[in-house]
Amino acid sequence: MCCFVDMDKKELRRVLRRMSREDLTPEMREKASEHVCNMLAVHPRFRDAKNVGLYMALPDEPDVSSLIRQSEKEKNISVPRVIDEEIIRFYRLTGNTELCADNKFGIEEPGENEQTLVDPQELDLIVVPALCFDKKGYRLGRGKGYYDRFLALCPQAYKIGVTIGMMSVEELPGDPWDLPMHEVISGM
Repeated sequence: MCCFVDMDKKELRRVLRRMSREDLTPEMREKASEHVCNMLAVHPRFRDAKNVGLYMALPDEPDVSSLIRQSEKEKNISVPRVIDEEIIRFYRLTGNTELCADNKFGIEEPGENEQTLVDPQELDLIVVPALCFDKKGYRLGRGKGYYDRFLALCPQAYKIGVTIGMMSVEELPGDPWDLPMHEVISGM
């Protein structure tokens, strides 16, 4: 582990994205994603949770779609939708939820006509992807603050951070609004 505290967040994101692109093969990502899903599936907090916030993965994040499929019959699974430049909200997946990727990120999201908006106070557990975490559970996300703002709305939810690789550092540069994860699961 090294300390990136002297590097600003923008530069650190650039370095970590480059490392992810250069060092992770599709096979490594698939194996890491499978590991993350297996660890989550047997996690006591996940097993006991009724209302779970997951996500649709970007290429450098653990793909949790198999966990979504495996769990949606016994749990209320919700995923985020970007509402505007600053806000995400979670929508419950139902048997007839249509996902579309008509956003600037190319991520599948519930359609705008979904009537399954989740109250953040209802979430028992939320799984949050990131480029990197530090030893205290603070995350380095994509820099838009979507999750920072959303997590502030659900202090009761147990927060598990996930990352594709061994993206762990001693200490990250922080901001006053950053919230730590309760724990972190790495794909490797």
